Amino acid sequence: MSTALRPIFWLIVASTLHLAAQTPCKQLIPACRDAYMENFSWDGRYWRAELYGGETSEIYYTFFRGIRYRLIPCGSSSTKNTPHIRIYNANRTLLLDTRQQGDRAYWDLELSTTQLLLIELYYPNGDGCAALLIGHRAPMEASTR
Repeated sequence: MSTALRPIFWLIVASTLHLAAQTPCKQLIPACRDAYMENFSWDGRYWRAELYGGETSEIYYTFFRGIRYRLIPCGSSSTKNTPHIRIYNANRTLLLDTRQQGDRAYWDLELSTTQLLLIELYYPNGDGCAALLIGHRAPMEASTR
């Protein structure tokens, strides 16, 4: 192979490996949606990341007052654990760390005020793919009136 073509070859190899690594992560999305979204609406958006050595993925999301949200962290790690989430308010005050709440497949929440919150997606140990889906619906009280 000529030296001029060698960088192009390695670029193609690297791109192929990156896409192959993302495929299992992307395949988690339909499984998590079908298993846990239930009667929540979902707009098709999700966040995913490959996390290594204690890395976190940060997601900023606006939660509106009067809407019930379902947060579904899903993933596949080297330790067979599901990813955890930490939620912070604008002052960086920790509101929720799911690692301290026990293992659950999803978390439902409703806020009394509209807020932009920071969600961190992480594995306490191990490496792997992590994804977050967020569903929404009107609260139960409003839908039965």
